[in-house]
Amino acid sequence: MLITMKCSRLYIVIISLFLGVLTSQAQVARKPAVRPAAKAAPKVVKAAPVVPTAADLNFAKLLPSTAKVMFIDSIVTNDNDFLKYIPLSSSCGKISIKKSERGNGNDYYYTNEFEDKRFSSVLKDSCHVLMVEERLGKKWDASKTIELEGVEDIICPYMMSDGVTLYFAAKGGEDSMGQYDIYYTVYDSDSHSFYKPQSLGLPFNSFGDEIYYIIDEFNNLGYLVSDRRQPEGKTCVYIFQPTETRETYDVENMPEAELDRLARLRAIKDSQMDEAVLASARSRLSAARNSKGAKKEHSFEFIINEKLVYHNISDFRSSVNQSQFPTYLTMKNSVETREKQLEDMRAKYHNGDKNLANTIAQMEVQVFNERQKLNLTEKQIRNTEIEAIGK
Repeated sequence: MLITMKCSRLYIVIISLFLGVLTSQAQVARKPAVRPAAKAAPKVVKAAPVVPTAADLNFAKLLPSTAKVMFIDSIVTNDNDFLKYIPLSSSCGKISIKKSERGNGNDYYYTNEFEDKRFSSVLKDSCHVLMVEERLGKKWDASKTIELEGVEDIICPYMMSDGVTLYFAAKGGEDSMGQYDIYYTVYDSDSHSFYKPQSLGLPFNSFGDEIYYIIDEFNNLGYLVSDRRQPEGKTCVYIFQPTETRETYDVENMPEAELDRLARLRAIKDSQMDEAVLASARSRLSAARNSKGAKKEHSFEFIINEKLVYHNISDFRSSVNQSQFPTYLTMKNSVETREKQLEDMRAKYHNGDKNLANTIAQMEVQVFNERQKLNLTEKQIRNTEIEAIGK
């Protein structure tokens, strides 16, 4: 009996161990497979904030005052050939470009209609310097450097027929778009110096290089030379209709995208809003191309007496008048330009800009004195000529 009980207990132990092994194996079988470690989520790299450049800021600043100009044609040409596509009347003077002897670049020249004054932009130490020289008789005097405030590396000068308004391209000026931009300045006959240059703004300037701004008053056409959006070695000549005063678009009622296209000159067709003006301008351009170098029949009109009117320098019998009359014309154009500026300021004053009161008062005195001096010079020229005729 005892043996039987012992066997039973042993049997129970064996059965228990056997069941334990089965349970252990079942637990092992039911143990979930080890999952691979989840991949770390890719780090989100925040884009660096776009910092606008000085050129970007100036573009945004100038955008609302984009000039309303009609561009009638554009011609893409090689860098060295663009002058061939500007049929400038000889009455507007002469432009020439020469390879510099002082470095790797060009020198730029403008000679006025009377060929007695020449502006040059000469390369010196990798930077262009603006100079002027005058001719007395057959000889040119020594060149004089022209200092212009706030700009550097001045190239491509062009003087209007008024003898006082000078256009040029330069770097580093106020409202610069980063490369060469077009500026203008006006000569002050009192101080014998030029005023601080002003940028022509949009659409004339861009993030590229603008080099020439030319107004052909005889043919009433304007030319802008720019390499904006052009491949290396190419330049575009834009032809436009000049305006007497600067007009701007109605920005409050114009989509910004449309104004942006006009400011960047994306397509000249965008600016062609008046078919009659466009047709007239194209007709003048065609005529100018067919008669390049044509000279006005009359250079000026100067009354000697009720029966005698001069139109050319060669009409004067007095050698003194022949040499001094171009100076008189410059003085006359300067006075007329200042008088027009005074009229514009008076209009702004009447439209609410009362801050111009002191400036207007000062300019009125200056213009009055300049006009008196001009009238005296005109009288002296007339008397000298009448005396020469009577000999």
